[in-house]
Amino acid sequence: MLTYNEYSKLKHEIPYKLVIKSNDNYLYYFGERHSFDPKDSQFDVVLDFWNDFIIKTEGKKRIVFVEGGLRPVETDRDFSILNHGGMGYVTHLANKVDIQTYSPEPDEAYERNELEKKFTKDQIQYYYFARVVYQWVRKQEPKPLFEKYIGKFLEMDKLRSGWVDYDFSLENMIRIHEELFKVRFDKNDTDLFYSIVNPVIINHVINDVSANSGYVRDEYIVKMIKQYIEVGYSIFAEYGCCHVVMQEPLLRKVL
Repeated sequence: MLTYNEYSKLKHEIPYKLVIKSNDNYLYYFGERHSFDPKDSQFDVVLDFWNDFIIKTEGKKRIVFVEGGLRPVETDRDFSILNHGGMGYVTHLANKVDIQTYSPEPDEAYERNELEKKFTKDQIQYYYFARVVYQWVRKQEPKPLFEKYIGKFLEMDKLRSGWVDYDFSLENMIRIHEELFKVRFDKNDTDLFYSIVNPVIINHVINDVSANSGYVRDEYIVKMIKQYIEVGYSIFAEYGCCHVVMQEPLLRKVL
């Protein structure tokens, strides 16, 4: 597995496509740029990649892996992308041919426990919060109401974290933001939130949280890909391109 420092020195295409054959089974791994624009040309690229996967794996057991949790099944292409990005689109494609989708992510309580070995709860929770803010700020207009959108994720964090006495309120996230960065919270500051959640260049402790979260997730994803391939599945997986490029050396070794 590459480190983020090693990754930062690479140049690669975005989107990034990886195909590995392991015995009679296939891994088709699509590394996307996270986009919610139905006109983004990468969705034509993923459709061609998907169609090739369907042809090559005809008659085999198949499953689709998506990043960051399962998405609702939408019958309309554009609606699936507008609301759920690339993960929504590949869920839409899988549903059309009755292929199961699965999100091979480590349990959130496990990931947080691993991160707590190096970081405070405020640093960890703020990272999860900032990631969702960056997701919201990149959505196309008309955007969902910020407080409602963020509140849904904060409520899920509260339920999944195992942190019984922690304050998951938006007000507390804003307080942490202003303590960490010494600026007023601006939900529309795209550049700031991109720099905060970027794990490749470590300029702040939150970047370090992001990188360590990535390592925990990448190791788990590779483990699950290996397990499914070994029991006879061919996999179409879609993640952010950074994950695919970083996992590639280890995937080629274990598959």
